[in-house]
Amino acid sequence: MFRTTCSADSFRRHVPVLALLLLLAFAGMLGAQDVSGAVDYSQPDNWAIRDSGQTGDWDIFYICPTLTSSLKTPLMDWADPKTEKKVRAFAEAQTRGIFQSDARIFAPFVRQLEYTRCDMALKDNRIPPEQTELKHGIRDTLDAFDWYLRNVNGGRPFILLGHSQGAVDLYCLLKNRRDVSPEKGFVAAYLIGLPRVTETAFARDFSGRAVKPAKGAEDLGVVVVWNTQAPGAKNPFFTCPGTLCINPLNWRTDSEPAGPEANLGAVFYDYRTGKTERTAHFCGAVIDPAKGALIVDLPVRSRFDAKGFMGVGVFHMNDIWFFAENLRANANLRIRAWRQTHGKGQTEKTEP
Repeated sequence: MFRTTCSADSFRRHVPVLALLLLLAFAGMLGAQDVSGAVDYSQPDNWAIRDSGQTGDWDIFYICPTLTSSLKTPLMDWADPKTEKKVRAFAEAQTRGIFQSDARIFAPFVRQLEYTRCDMALKDNRIPPEQTELKHGIRDTLDAFDWYLRNVNGGRPFILLGHSQGAVDLYCLLKNRRDVSPEKGFVAAYLIGLPRVTETAFARDFSGRAVKPAKGAEDLGVVVVWNTQAPGAKNPFFTCPGTLCINPLNWRTDSEPAGPEANLGAVFYDYRTGKTERTAHFCGAVIDPAKGALIVDLPVRSRFDAKGFMGVGVFHMNDIWFFAENLRANANLRIRAWRQTHGKGQTEKTEP
């Protein structure tokens, strides 16, 4: 997946020696966590959100981004009350906080890597994620999705939504579940913040499949990707020339700019209070094909800059939040387009 046209020099430039030594020092600690068994997704406690009993005629299957950071606990452990609370609150904010009551939400807990290990795994674009320690979260994502389809989907159309590590998990889900198609309810996968997947790599991963990168506002069975940066961003490892990118303000893949007036609203999440706040016409955006990035008209050193984590001028942590209302509107638009092509779909209740 990540063996793309991005150079090995880019990888070396982004991996500090100290981080590598830390990873090696704590590499053996993964064995301290039991990862041998499968998660039982028939149990409600293994879901951050499970709207099985709710009415609604389309669904969102959502995977969180990386939300934990611990050298002692390599994989997310929702048996820990603090972790459980944090993940549940974030999942609520990034799904219901944006989509309100538009759809039913299904957000499983999955054993994702904590931040430092995830950072290292994603930056080594020579190794497919399924062959790294990311494989545990990927396996759980597959298991949760299979349970969802068998037990509670009930024929409803659905979108996949994930950010960062969550986007990687869902990308691998699409690669490994070849029967996922619009004919079976799949509308679109919003894999925001997916790192360094080029058109060439995507074509290889989905050779012979109907799954394509999104090219417009209403195409179906597509993967939607963007990575957000300031004009002067330095050394972002999420993008390179040819990286998949669509502008969520005009749903174009060329360099046609869209001004702030096209931004229906940003939604910002306060980690301390758990509340969300909306801001209309927050920013404009344009794709820079040379970078494979979505460039927003915000300064490099603004309060949204994730320079401490991702590089100066990289707005990775706000990829979804900046364009939340456009994301919501587009998901509903694609659902309507799916219905025009495939009918209403079943809405039978299948709660076990």
